[in-house]
Parts: sequence; structure tokens; C-alpha cells
Amino acid sequence: MQPNSHSPTYHCNLIPVTSLNTSRYDRSTSIQLCPQVINRGPTSRGSSVQSPRRFVHPEGQPYFVFDEFDFVVATEANVEDERTTGRILDCVKAVTKELQSHSIKVPPRCELFLELGDNDMTCNYYFVDHVGKALFWLEDIGTEMLDIPAVMSSSHLETALERLYWVHVELFPMHHDSHEQEFSRTVDDLYNVIAHGQADRLTSKTSTFPYTADACRQLLELLSRRRGQRMDGYTLCYAARLAGAITNQRFVTFYGQSSAQLDRLQEMFPTDVVVVEHKWVSTVADLVMWGIPRRYNNLMQDLYVNEQVYADQWTRFVSICSADWTNSLSWSFLVLIATILLANVHGGTVFTSIPSFLSCAISIASASCLHLGHQPLAESSPVVGVRGFPCLGLSTLTALQARYLRSAKWNNLGFWPSAVAFSLPRVGYLWAVGLLTAQIIFIASQTLSRIVALFFSCTIAEIFILMFYVLHPEEASITSLCRSFVCLLWMPAKPSHWSRDTPIPPPLLASRTASNRSEFGLGGF
Repeated sequence: MQPNSHSPTYHCNLIPVTSLNTSRYDRSTSIQLCPQVINRGPTSRGSSVQSPRRFVHPEGQPYFVFDEFDFVVATEANVEDERTTGRILDCVKAVTKELQSHSIKVPPRCELFLELGDNDMTCNYYFVDHVGKALFWLEDIGTEMLDIPAVMSSSHLETALERLYWVHVELFPMHHDSHEQEFSRTVDDLYNVIAHGQADRLTSKTSTFPYTADACRQLLELLSRRRGQRMDGYTLCYAARLAGAITNQRFVTFYGQSSAQLDRLQEMFPTDVVVVEHKWVSTVADLVMWGIPRRYNNLMQDLYVNEQVYADQWTRFVSICSADWTNSLSWSFLVLIATILLANVHGGTVFTSIPSFLSCAISIASASCLHLGHQPLAESSPVVGVRGFPCLGLSTLTALQARYLRSAKWNNLGFWPSAVAFSLPRVGYLWAVGLLTAQIIFIASQTLSRIVALFFSCTIAEIFILMFYVLHPEEASITSLCRSFVCLLWMPAKPSHWSRDTPIPPPLLASRTASNRSEFGLGGF
């Protein structure tokens, strides 16, 4: 059926967009409230039987649906206004003309989304194919023009378009009454996918599924209530949101591709440039800072792989950092008090307390600054960071963490500068304890005999050596420790990233996977 004639006529310039590029959540609105007169008698509520039909999204946003054309037209424009209706109908005319001129045959179940531009000349649009679960347009267009990330194959692009399809269904879920049976299968499919994801999370530390096992349990409880039930618009809204999130994760992990990402720590984007790690930086940092920066560096490397950030891994990292900084801050205050008290006892001097005092000051100041600077990142709750593809309907704060880690990673030093900064509270505290111990030994040598002070010094040294061997059991002897130190100083630097021409050693990934499985008694598979 052709669009009805109307007056006046507006010119329409069609602009292709995606379901993620609309202005739904970016509109600047202002409302005006005024008194109204309530007519006598019962009030008749508006009916949505005639076209255009009016629906209200579960979030509260109204939208309108036209059914009298060869395809369904959905728009959030207020077609209760005559001028707006005229613009929408002109856009439908323009679309129909383009379909005829290019001999494009629309699928049986097809929707056209229209969004009026800021002026009378433009209108954003995209088509929705409910059978193929994809979006399409009236012209050949590159993915970069639609802000769709680069793909590796046509099937990979189909996954990206399916992601956009579910976003549209999430935003317009209330007018699918005649297709309840078709969408009811979506709940069953989601239940099976999330059940497998929960098992994968429980049996693997490096699963690529976007939800934790506990979140999967809650989602399964939610979906189980709707299995076999009538598919209403509210259920379809959150089902489409979950389906879109899972499809999005499948896109970024190359699900169904020949090079699918099977492990969260698996590098999928080797760079052409070999970045050489400065071994002297890590060597000096490990020696001066008790090896703590290497621990933070490893945590950040495992956290940010393929420019992705997982919610549970980010939460774990933030918890580790916050607990470390808080404990260091608390104990540094106690060491600082002890340092000040020892400076006033017999045999103690201000000069001997200065090193420990400065170490405490470094620990307290760095811990306070790190807590203050990283509080916004700690309060956010990402779901999963993706390569250029936001996750509408879920938490979009992941982009904040991804940008932070991207800026924290240096081209030639990696995460070492950030690791050193994160280590300052703990390192300052440990040095303060060591210097406080030296201060106690000095006071003892002044007040007691030197033999007693030497005995205490040897005892404390043996305790420190024992602690070192407990923390680093791989170092069997002092000779081994010295040999490792010399190798770090003089051996050629080892590339921290593999070039595209350099094959990744299979045993590294195999051993990682085997260790993860053996933890749950699955060794040998």
C-alpha cells in the first residue's frame, strides 16, 4: 500500500544509521507543566487500534507504529503532531521510491525505523529483517560509515548485524503480539546458552563468557519463570537485551570463525612492531621495590587483553589494589607513630628516624592519592569491554576502564610505570618497617652491648632470608639468585609482544589451558 497523500510536502534526505547511533538517550528535552480541566463523567482513554498505533517502552519512552504500508514503520517521533506526521509520511514516500528505483524486495517481516533530523531536510533510517535477524539499508555502505568495527569474514559481519537487530528489538518490543510464538523460542535459546556459560565459568578461570557464574544463576532464575509462557513486551525487552549482549560478545571473540578466541588471555591481535621491554627497569624496580611492581604488572597484563575488560576481572583487580593500599596506609601510620616515639627515647635521635619517617610519608601520601584518583573507576561496574562496539542496555562504563588501561600502557614500557606507582604504598611501608628495625638495632647498640645488638641483627637478617625463600621458592640458593640478577642485567632484551611473522609457542597456551582444567580435575582433556 502506498503512503497516503498529505499536505504540505517536505523534502527528505535519507541518512543510513544503526540502532546504536540513534539519539534516543542523547536528546535534550524540557517540559512545561500547567493546570488542566477534567471533564465531567468517565474519561475515555486513547485507543491504539487505528494506525499509527501508540506504544510505550518499559522504560517509559512512547513510540508509534504504522501498519498500512508494505512494511511496518516504527518511529519515536511524535506523530500526534500533524506537521511531524507529514514529515514521516514524506520519508516513507522517499524510501518507497528508493526501493522501486533499486528493485529491492523487502522481506515478509520487515520494519523501517525513521528518526527525524534536527531540520526538515534529513531523516535517519534503517530496515529490520525479522526473519534474517539483521539490519539492511538502501545503498551500499562501508562498515566504518556506520561505526561498525572491522570484520574478518561475511559471517563475522552477520554476527555484528544480528547484534544491531537485537538492539532494535530491545528498543521497540511492545508491538509484536502477532509473533509471540517466534520470540518465545528466544527465551529457551537464551536459557541454554546462559546455562552453558555458567558451567564454563565454573570450570574455567579464563572463560570468555561475559557473565559470572553468580550472574548466570540469577539470569537463569529470571528466564525459567518465562519459559513456556506468553511472550509479552516486557519479557521481550530484557530477552533482547541479553541476546544482544551475548551476540556482541560472540562478535568480539570471533565466535564461529576459524580463529575464534577460546581463552580470555589469548592474544588475538599480534602487532607488526616488536616492542622491546626495558629489562633494566623491571630489574631495578624488583630489587628496590621488593618485587611488588612485577605482581601489579602481571595483573594488569592479564586484565587488559585484546583491548577488552571483563567485569569480574576488573572488580578483582580493584579489590586487590584497594585492599593493598588501605592496609599499607593503616600500618604506615602505626610505624610512623613508633618511629616518632623511638626518636624520643634514650639513645634515639631525630637523624636516625628520618629515613623511616620519609618512607611512611611516601606510603601514606601515595596511598591517599591512589585512592582519590581511582575512586571513580572503583565505583563503576563494567560488564565487558569491547573493541569499538558499545554494549547498549548493559553498563557502558567499560569504555572508561578500557580508555584508562589503554592510556596507562606505554609503547616501550607496558604497564611498568603504573605498576611502580601502584606499588608505592606497600613498598614505602615495607621500607619503613625495615628502617624502623634498623633504628631499634641502633638504639639497642647505644643502650646495650654491641654483642647483643649484633645478635639481634643476625636474627632479623635470618628472618628476612627465610621470608625471601618462602616467597620465592624457585630460587634455591644465593648463587641462583645472583645468576638470575646478572642474566637480567646483561642478556639481550626479550620481546614482550610477538610480531606477526613470529609464531606463538603452542606450549604456552596449552599449558595455561591444561592448568586451568586440571584445577577442576579435567586434566587430560
